[in-house]
Amino acid sequence: MSILVTGATGYIGSSLTFKLAGQGHDVRILCRKAPTAPEFRKPNITVVTGDIHDKRALGEAMEGVEKVFHMAAFARLWAKDKNTFHHINVEGATNVFQAALEAGVSKLVYTSTAGVIGPSNGQPMTEDRPRITGYFNLYESTKAESERRAAEFTKKGLPVVITNPSRVYGPGLDTVSNPVTKIIERYIKADWKVIPGSGDDIGSYCYIDDVVDGHIGAMEHGRPGERYIMGGVNATFNELLDTIARLSGARHKQWHVPFFALKVATKFMLFRAELTGQPPLITPDWVAKYAFDWALDSSKAQREIGYRIRPLEEGVGNTIEWIRKNRNS
Repeated sequence: MSILVTGATGYIGSSLTFKLAGQGHDVRILCRKAPTAPEFRKPNITVVTGDIHDKRALGEAMEGVEKVFHMAAFARLWAKDKNTFHHINVEGATNVFQAALEAGVSKLVYTSTAGVIGPSNGQPMTEDRPRITGYFNLYESTKAESERRAAEFTKKGLPVVITNPSRVYGPGLDTVSNPVTKIIERYIKADWKVIPGSGDDIGSYCYIDDVVDGHIGAMEHGRPGERYIMGGVNATFNELLDTIARLSGARHKQWHVPFFALKVATKFMLFRAELTGQPPLITPDWVAKYAFDWALDSSKAQREIGYRIRPLEEGVGNTIEWIRKNRNS
């Protein structure tokens, strides 16, 4: 099968690309320049040079392709030009949808984010439960807009399935899209000192291999026009750190920092970023987001596309082993 992957050099995209190539598919990837990682140098991985705003390159990438995974996105905390979020996440996605429609691909899986689902309020969120807050940042709002564009293209005849991964972690490329893995690594090295607030806020932690398999399941079994939450174990930040400490054998002193103090600090970070152009470590809108619980219910994905949720101990244990083997921790 011939498959196109955009965003193939990202955290989830690279793992998906390697898995598809390992299954024997002919994988085409659209990149601004050829990736240098040796894992991409396989005879059934073909690089098309260009990006999602280059209609010529998109047309070339789509030619003869049966299925498309659109994973390219601007998944960052901040951009000097705020229009970057809309330019890539909405306009770029629209270009991909249009090119896929014109090429007559049989199915497209679009990777959104569980951030568009919103925080929970006493019970895990599902795909259909109404959002209880506004959007916290431009990443969330532009991904929500791109989901609406996807729905429009489904009505036009392009079969689009949407996936909504949550806090993905595990082995893989070191990118901005796997902060939980970085927390695990920094904890092992005694570099992680801060617990935001009480640490009792809930997140949904999903292992990279489960998310990759979930995308393949979405392509094989997902219903066009539907979206599928790919969450994981709903755990507090304290529970995550305790699991890391227990499995790594490393216990380090942590300091609880109140959210109001974090908000003040991040306002200074944002001010400095606006002056220097250097990205801040975190921004006030992201601090506000993590003051909420983000528990998720992935039962729809489990039921319809065979999604699996790996136990936190297994996933964190695998990640610690990989970090120590590959990053000299």
